[in-house]
Amino acid sequence: MEYNKKNIKVLDSADVIIIGGGVAGSMAAISALNEKKSVIIIEKTNYLGGSATNSLVIPFMNSYVARKGGLNTKLNVEYKQFDKDIKFNFNKEEILAANPISFAIFLNKKVRSLGGIIYYDATFIDAIKEDNKIKQVLCYIHNELYAIEGKVFVDTSAEGLVAKSVGCTLMHGNEKNNNIHQCLSLRFEMGGVNKQELCDWLRSINYVGFGIPDDPNKVEFVRDNSYKDIVDTAIANGEVTIQDMKYIQAFSVPGKKDTFAFNGPQISENHNPDDPKEYSKCVEECVNSLDRYSKFMINHIPGFENSFVSCIASQLGIRESVRVKTKYVLQDMDYVNRQTFEDGIAKADWYVDVHQDDIENIDFAKYQKGEYYEIPYRSLIVDECDNLIIGGRIIGASFRVEASIRIQVTLRDISEVIGKACAYSINKNIDLNKIDGKIFKVDY
Repeated sequence: MEYNKKNIKVLDSADVIIIGGGVAGSMAAISALNEKKSVIIIEKTNYLGGSATNSLVIPFMNSYVARKGGLNTKLNVEYKQFDKDIKFNFNKEEILAANPISFAIFLNKKVRSLGGIIYYDATFIDAIKEDNKIKQVLCYIHNELYAIEGKVFVDTSAEGLVAKSVGCTLMHGNEKNNNIHQCLSLRFEMGGVNKQELCDWLRSINYVGFGIPDDPNKVEFVRDNSYKDIVDTAIANGEVTIQDMKYIQAFSVPGKKDTFAFNGPQISENHNPDDPKEYSKCVEECVNSLDRYSKFMINHIPGFENSFVSCIASQLGIRESVRVKTKYVLQDMDYVNRQTFEDGIAKADWYVDVHQDDIENIDFAKYQKGEYYEIPYRSLIVDECDNLIIGGRIIGASFRVEASIRIQVTLRDISEVIGKACAYSINKNIDLNKIDGKIFKVDY
């Protein structure tokens, strides 16, 4: 094809082209492959799994209303068989421990075993649209510009890259609070931790947290008033900042007995991750905070004396940046009212997990077990492109509802339907944005 007066080689083609190989994109690929469609994943990093692998976001949250026996359930069972260290869940029903490295390998092997093609180090550049359909996407793959052809396209890029390129409207930040975004994190791991010593010390200071298990390898370490004086002294001495210590949470990692995975440091919400200058500032601020944060642990928390930073996430943990304005945008009151839809294709029950000071006086109370709201198929499709479907945390939702949808289990259930919708569109020769979503109505 010719592009910008350049002849671009068409490198490959498939039925379904997925831009973004995070959990949502990987699950959509597996679903479409199960429907006997050829699939290509375009992934900008060297690992599938997105935030779970590249941002070290573990463990996986659970849902009481997830699709029983669906792709999410099957993949979790297979993953536990794949990695024998995945055998504890912190004594909590709602989370599943994971190892980012083994999960990335597992996803790669799964997609490959089904015949899927993955291009790594592949950066999406542009979409070529004709007659309201995408014909090809342009990608810089390793060191050259190539075109990839397909029949239907899935945007699970986490930043709405494909949607933006075909003219879709993007929504930014908290629409009811000056479009401020949720805060970002840079996750990291510390090795060389003596967890038994840590647990003994926590018992001696009457630590509450989430409890202290008999097995120190299952401990989840969080900020607690029992050691508030240590934190306050370090802040007063200039060793750390108030923001550094605002959020302390560390998870044990399966297969790494002396390692903690930290859900932080976390920087404030007064940054725009969709702006290139702001994003770079965020990276610098996170790295500097991580340096102070880890030194605080080594210098002040028993059990960490001989520890060290063993791994830093290769990308920031971005909870929210943009959302696509789809045919239907889920609203705050849909969550409050436990809304169902004729084309509801997945159920969600995670709370409005907004990492931001909020100003709205709306009752976003956590659901009771078994309560849910539905995600309609219309929140995945747009008028601006007939053969494009949206997945991941960028689907059509308000700022607050996105904070509920963005957990893995919900995005996996949505992606299972995305894969089926892609196959249905091709088999029936019906555009993705003209499919009656009622055919995928949740029935569990």
